Amino acid sequence: MNNLLKVNFSLMKYRFDVKCCMVMSVVLGIIYPVLGKLNDNLTWFDMFEMGIMMIMLLSAIGGLFISRDYTNNTIRNKLTVGHKRNDIYLANQITDILIFCLPVIIYIITSVICNICFIGTKTLDISAFTKNVTVYLFAHIATSAITTFVAMTVKSNAGGVLTLILMYPTMIFSVLSQEFGESKWLEIVNDIIPLSQLAVLMMPDKEPAVHILYSVLITIVFILGGMAIFRRADLK
Repeated sequence: MNNLLKVNFSLMKYRFDVKCCMVMSVVLGIIYPVLGKLNDNLTWFDMFEMGIMMIMLLSAIGGLFISRDYTNNTIRNKLTVGHKRNDIYLANQITDILIFCLPVIIYIITSVICNICFIGTKTLDISAFTKNVTVYLFAHIATSAITTFVAMTVKSNAGGVLTLILMYPTMIFSVLSQEFGESKWLEIVNDIIPLSQLAVLMMPDKEPAVHILYSVLITIVFILGGMAIFRRADLK
């Protein structure tokens, strides 16, 4: 699998869309705190507002990166030279996690530096902030697992953007569920969905352990499920 990862990392470094994401992360990490400071309403939790936009963009980029294996017929080439299907899937999954997490980490670091410069650390609740960052990262990892699953099982260009398309009804559900009043099953569904987890991070997360657990379970289920389907897939 090491050779597969080396190839994927090399491709990732030279892809224009991945580079744009890295640059965009720095730009957003600067612009958003500046705007908050100019409006005199900047807080340490404002940076999490960009989570939904970033995860939607990264799902498209990650999905298109994986689906290239089918458009370029490199999947069959990898199998021909002796790579195992599980290794191919896991290499793509690890690469997708990096595509999702590296821009997010860069964005958070940039935002933290700007916040320290603009408002200092007196209002910073380090414990609550750290928990939010952890939920934020695990939600992105869970979404990367869903993206890899879709891209590797659809086996076409459509798999590259299908995850992004599916996020729109998910986002609408997350918003509308707030209007339905208190409902236990709606709370559970919102706790499970990574996109809904991100929507509550504008303030300290009340149930970070629950959200992280659900993200870990989603990641495991979609990776194992994707590997099982890919092992049996007809790639002719």
